[in-house]
Amino acid sequence: MPKVVDHEERRRELAEAVWRIVQRDGIDHASVRAVAAESGWSSGSLRHYFPTQDSLLGFAMELAYRRFLARFEQIDPELGNRELVRAIAHEMLALDDDRRVEAAVLLSFLPRAMVEPSLRELERYGTRELYNEVARVFAAAGEAGELREGVVPLKAARRFIALVDGLNIHHQLGPDELTADEMTEAVDDHLATLFR
Repeated sequence: MPKVVDHEERRRELAEAVWRIVQRDGIDHASVRAVAAESGWSSGSLRHYFPTQDSLLGFAMELAYRRFLARFEQIDPELGNRELVRAIAHEMLALDDDRRVEAAVLLSFLPRAMVEPSLRELERYGTRELYNEVARVFAAAGEAGELREGVVPLKAARRFIALVDGLNIHHQLGPDELTADEMTEAVDDHLATLFR
């Protein structure tokens, strides 16, 4: 009987190999050859799934986005709007090893996305999804009379995501200077300026 190959699982394995290289050596070292060596595959086998380096990097970036968007779906929908936004931030912040890896990988992709159109398109799509998810919660809070006067949901969502991204950048560069506790405190302080 022929062996059944789970192609999606193989693609995930390769994306995770990209993540390990990016975290250890930087995105410039995530070549097809390096990813093949890291995953124990031949370059030819890898190219069957990803014909170019950018297609491989794009999938690795997309998978990281998908993972934390999937975690959003696990957040208790019965939470109040303020706590819901707080929970979303906690899923994005580098508060444990898994989230630290995801944050490091996604942040590493940003400079490459500035110059590679396909990666830029993926990054913008993922970021817009985040904006829309958070804006939806802010809009619900506004309808419930929970937001301070003048808070515009989409604008507040964009600033909120920028805050979380900035916290992750500074935490990755100096985890002892900006601790996990300080990141969550900064989120709470910011939410206090938005909610009544």
